[in-house]
Amino acid sequence: MLKGGIGLHKKSESGLPLVSIITVVFNGAKHIDQTINSVLTQSYKNIEYIIIDGGSTDNTIEVIKQYESKIDYWQSERDNGIYFAMNKGISLAKGELIGILNADDYYLPDTIAKIIEADKLNHADIYYGDMQYISEGGELLSAAKPDISKMNEMPAIFHPTCFVRKSVYDKAGMFDTQYKISSDYDFLLRCLKQNFSFHYIPDVLTCFRLGGMSGSCASNIEGYKIMKVHQTGHHREVIIRGIKCYVKTFIKKVINLGRTK
Repeated sequence: MLKGGIGLHKKSESGLPLVSIITVVFNGAKHIDQTINSVLTQSYKNIEYIIIDGGSTDNTIEVIKQYESKIDYWQSERDNGIYFAMNKGISLAKGELIGILNADDYYLPDTIAKIIEADKLNHADIYYGDMQYISEGGELLSAAKPDISKMNEMPAIFHPTCFVRKSVYDKAGMFDTQYKISSDYDFLLRCLKQNFSFHYIPDVLTCFRLGGMSGSCASNIEGYKIMKVHQTGHHREVIIRGIKCYVKTFIKKVINLGRTK
């Protein structure tokens, strides 16, 4: 296992809450520089930054080492997937609030400052906000607003925008690693069912890069399983979405096959 950083010894400074940010990555050299910079250049400074790498074979580790003196802790070893890595990061985190930022995404400069301002007034268990979609090349696309009232129908709160109080993980548990794509949806549904308090911040908090597994056909299958477990009553809609996804994918493959002939 490779590991480095200056150690997990930060505490709240001058009465300011410590916020832990966890980045999980595997072969993310293409975009992780932007991700890291978005954390290190936050206007709010009392941040503990943890990077959990899954044993990357590209240049990810070289990029991380460029920032080693500013990262509180990082490690690289093979693991059992993204949610296993997130759980590892949460176990290490010392902050009162924890944000999880994947290596394709980035925060806006005042994201954490907005969380802290909201926390002064609300002291909620979970904060969440709007999400800006970006293309693979970084072009700004549409911004999406969450709708907590639709969580039984779909993942209507965007996990990349969420900041969760560490005590919530202690009480509700961490991510269920049986789910490989949508365990964050399962986690948020658990928190809703256990009546943890949610507070919406009406601003874009995170820029989310399209092209990953979220929204894929496989994610619809997991969404169906999660809805069934939580008895939301809406898993049939997910079946329909999954069928449409597979049909759309099949048509694309047929069209592309025709073009190559």
